[in-house]
Amino acid sequence: MSIDVKELSKYPFLDSLKEYLEISDFNLEEILNKENKILNASIARIKSLNEKDYSFDFDPDTNIKSFVVSLFIVAHLGTAFIEKFAERESKRLSRIIKSEIENKNFSEIIKISRVLVSKDINLKQIKTKNSTIDSFYLKIKDYLKYAAYLGDYNWALAFHEIKEGYIYLTSKELSRILEEAYRQWIIIKCNELRDIYLPMIEPLIEKISKELPPIKRVSHYEEKIEYKGVDPPCMRILLNDLKSGKKLSHMGNFALATYLRVIGYSVEEALELFKNLPDFKENIARYQIEHIYGLRGGRKVYSVPSCITLRAANLCFPESPGCDNIKHPLQYIKKIKNVRKQNN
Repeated sequence: MSIDVKELSKYPFLDSLKEYLEISDFNLEEILNKENKILNASIARIKSLNEKDYSFDFDPDTNIKSFVVSLFIVAHLGTAFIEKFAERESKRLSRIIKSEIENKNFSEIIKISRVLVSKDINLKQIKTKNSTIDSFYLKIKDYLKYAAYLGDYNWALAFHEIKEGYIYLTSKELSRILEEAYRQWIIIKCNELRDIYLPMIEPLIEKISKELPPIKRVSHYEEKIEYKGVDPPCMRILLNDLKSGKKLSHMGNFALATYLRVIGYSVEEALELFKNLPDFKENIARYQIEHIYGLRGGRKVYSVPSCITLRAANLCFPESPGCDNIKHPLQYIKKIKNVRKQNN
């Protein structure tokens, strides 16, 4: 494989990363063990998380390797740092994508889209009388994996052109999808790296923690909440918010609808609950609920998102009693029921 180092420097999530690290004799333990150019660049990268301008002027090799080292360090600094790093890196990618779009570098956009979002994504250029419209299309199921996190109803399927199981997006919409996909990619990688322990990381984490101001975790829930019943805490909070008329994120709506289906709510019963939303629109809500229940479109029934997916959407509450060592909200129900049986 011929590796384009400049390209990999811009897009360190490409498949060529592993091979590049191997041929360049990258050794994480050696880098972490003593002061060196890569470690210094990694620390500088992490320290800039709280700065307004998150940008770097490293050579391509340093940029690639410092990204990997930063990813490992951030993974061990904790959830708030992971979320901040994912946010800043994904925004940085968004700026690069914008430049690629302005330069009509669509082959590059397709390439990274196939890595981050779906292998089945293509470009269709539609010629009009006065211009050419660039439209990207991908399968609906791949679109929904990321659109569910993006907030307002403009991301609903009803507001997009759909043909034969594919959804069509503008370059601006695809850019936002890529940003979200990269944010999730970083969070998932950091959670994987948390399980890798290297002794030399301890003094480094202590040093960075002392030098950096604490990063406050972004959360919609500041108050301490007591959890009762068998509903997983994430779903219980979403239910309470919905019943009290609070606006939920798009991912919150999606996750809750999948959960309501599993615990036996009919479409009409779920719709009745969602009427509490301040931005409720019955035709849109009905369409989305029926789609999640497998009654529209490709007739796919959507599952309740996993804990790692909910964590990426800032909807997970790991401090909740009973949530230790589970990977899916439905495991919480089984765990609580088993505990109650043992106590009876």
